[in-house]
Amino acid sequence: MEELCPDALLINYANPMAMNCWGMNKATKIRNVGLCHSVQGTAMQLARYINVPYEEVSYWVAGINHQAFFLEYKHKGEAAYPRIWEDMKKKEIYEKDKVRFEMMRYLGYFITESSHHLGEYVPYFRTTEERREKYCTPRWFYLEICQKAWKPHYERIERQIQGEEPIEIKRSHEYGIDIIHSMETGEPCRINGNVENEGLITNLPEGCCVEVPCLVDKNGIHPCYVGNLPPQCAALNRTNINVQELAVKAALEKDRSAAVQAVMFDPLTSALLTPRKIEKMVNEMFKAEAQWLSF
Repeated sequence: MEELCPDALLINYANPMAMNCWGMNKATKIRNVGLCHSVQGTAMQLARYINVPYEEVSYWVAGINHQAFFLEYKHKGEAAYPRIWEDMKKKEIYEKDKVRFEMMRYLGYFITESSHHLGEYVPYFRTTEERREKYCTPRWFYLEICQKAWKPHYERIERQIQGEEPIEIKRSHEYGIDIIHSMETGEPCRINGNVENEGLITNLPEGCCVEVPCLVDKNGIHPCYVGNLPPQCAALNRTNINVQELAVKAALEKDRSAAVQAVMFDPLTSALLTPRKIEKMVNEMFKAEAQWLSF
C-alpha cells in the first residue's frame, strides 16, 4: 500500500484489532482505522433491554476494542442508565449478559463486547469450570459456530459467488460503508473507530490503539477528544494494553521473549498458569505455527 496507494485508507476488520492497528501505526505510514460492530451492536442490545427504539437513543463510547465503555447512554436526550440499572435486576435480562452486568455492577459502566468474549479478557469468570458454567453458559465457541450454526450462511455465500443465487444489496450496520459514503460524498457521519491514541484518552498510554468516537467527511477520519476515562475503566483497559504493547513488540522486532511476556500478562492466562507453563505453551504454539512465522 505504501508503494501502490499511499493515500488510501486501510479499513481493518481483522482481529487482533488493537495489535494490528498499533503495529501498522508503528511500522508503516498507511492511514488506517480499525472497525468493530460491538459499539453499535451493544447500543442496539441496550435499547432492546430497556424496550425503546434504537433510533431514539444516543451514546458516547470510548476505551479500547472489545473493552470500551458506554460513558453516556440516552433515550430522547434523557439519561437511560437508571433504566439499565433497573432492568439488570430482572432475571430474564441479567441472564442474557451476566458477565457484562457483573462488570457494570462494579465499574459503573456497560462494556461493548459480548459477555462470552469479554469473559476472555478478564480473570474473573473462566478460571474454574464452576465459574464458566455460572457466567459463560451457554458455551459460545467460535469454531463450532462457524462449523455448525453459520454453515448454511457460508453455503449461501458460496452459491452467490457461483452465480447460483442472487446477491441481495442492502445496508448493514457495519461502519465501513458509512466511511466510504462520507469520504466519497462529503456527507459527514460519526462512527467509533480504532485509532492511534494521540492525546485522545488522556489516562491511557500515548500511541496505543484506542476505540473512540470519530467524525468522518471527505477528508477522512477525525478522532474525537475524550479526556480521562473514569479511573476504574482506564485501569481495566491498561491490563489489556500491556499485552498488546508486548505483542506488537514481539511481532515487529521478532522478539520471542516479548511474545512470552505478552501471554504472561494476559489477565486470564496469568490467573490460570505459572510463567513456566506459559513459556511451554507459547513454545508449543510457535512450533505449531512455524510455517507462517518468520522467527
